[in-house]
Amino acid sequence: MKPTFQPQGMSASALSLKCDPTALQMALAEVDISIIGYFYAIDFGPGVRPQHHRVGKNAICTCYLGELCPAVDVVRAYLAAGGERAPEPPPGYYPVIPAKCPICHARVAFDVKLSSKYRGAGWRCEVGGSAHYWQRMGQASALKFARKQAIQQGLPPPEPLPADGW
Repeated sequence: MKPTFQPQGMSASALSLKCDPTALQMALAEVDISIIGYFYAIDFGPGVRPQHHRVGKNAICTCYLGELCPAVDVVRAYLAAGGERAPEPPPGYYPVIPAKCPICHARVAFDVKLSSKYRGAGWRCEVGGSAHYWQRMGQASALKFARKQAIQQGLPPPEPLPADGW
């Protein structure tokens, strides 16, 4: 982690960074970005509360600000500048819900009843409900099967499913 300097008594909240462009620019000079699993880990330094943020491939921070968090903007800038991308999860596994339905591109909401340790976070589409979730799971299973068959037959593997984030 790079050394940081924060004058005594100065602190900011993540929300204040979103509202104050000057404070955001000062915080960005001290930000540390790393990849942990399928997430981008953002450390704003000791002068920002909360200091540590996790941004998923769905462009939503795990803090109380969610998609409005300045950490999301930091990750966007990091990726635009050629920063390393977090790895893609295996087909059919969602560490977090997608930013939009991969079937119809409508909004999605977390659904604990569809969550599992094998599929990750369950979600429900505003338009297609759980049917779109299961349709995507079916596509992922078909891709895994086709990939396995191609490898066994010495053929090139099929194209992967389109990414669900960023």
